[in-house]
Amino acid sequence: MTTRGDGAGRRRDAVVTAPFASIPVRGRITVPSPVHGVSDELAEAALTAVLLAGVVTGGTVSARAPLPQQVLRTVRCSVAETGAYVVSSAAGLTATSRATAGEVTSFRCPVPDHLVGLYAVAAARASATCVLTPRGGGATETAATLVRLGLCARGAGGSVVIEPGFVGGDGVIDHAGDIYLVLATLLVGLLRFGTRIIDTAPLDMWMPDFIDSWSALLVADEFLLPGSALVPSDYIMRRP
Repeated sequence: MTTRGDGAGRRRDAVVTAPFASIPVRGRITVPSPVHGVSDELAEAALTAVLLAGVVTGGTVSARAPLPQQVLRTVRCSVAETGAYVVSSAAGLTATSRATAGEVTSFRCPVPDHLVGLYAVAAARASATCVLTPRGGGATETAATLVRLGLCARGAGGSVVIEPGFVGGDGVIDHAGDIYLVLATLLVGLLRFGTRIIDTAPLDMWMPDFIDSWSALLVADEFLLPGSALVPSDYIMRRP
């Protein structure tokens, strides 16, 4: 089953404004499972998106996702490339920004195609130029898509070079049926007030509970201790 499509049936009157993060994203979330038959790539991308939501806004997110341990280890190492503090526990993965304003460390690494958009948004928060190498190739086409997201991106050989900051996008972002572009747009929306996308239909179809979970995470404002899935009150031993 695919999570990319031709975008047929999309309506301009269904334009959605992505939620903006007015405060650092701090909270705990269980990432919803995709519908039956969808590959682990979607769950991996959704987990990466929520962890990076904490990182790029200067917060902390603890996330549990229905993924094999090997995939979770990969996500942990990949998110840590941004300079975030990422730990694994029985509660899942917890990612904490090392900068209160959400800046990330400049990084250079190969990235699976379905995660390029998410890491490109994180790269826009870096202190210097970042270089991402899509494992499937197509760097020039990928850079063009990232520019539509408002990123300062260009192709260079087989890699995509991302400069810090954002530039003007092309108005309403058209995902053309690409669920991973929807996830990347949600991450951009946290940082750029008023970011708009044609709709969130791919997410609504393949992961129907994600938007509600994402919105709840943005307002949770749980004071998670760095590197932990616990809030201070969890440490208090209550008498029976």
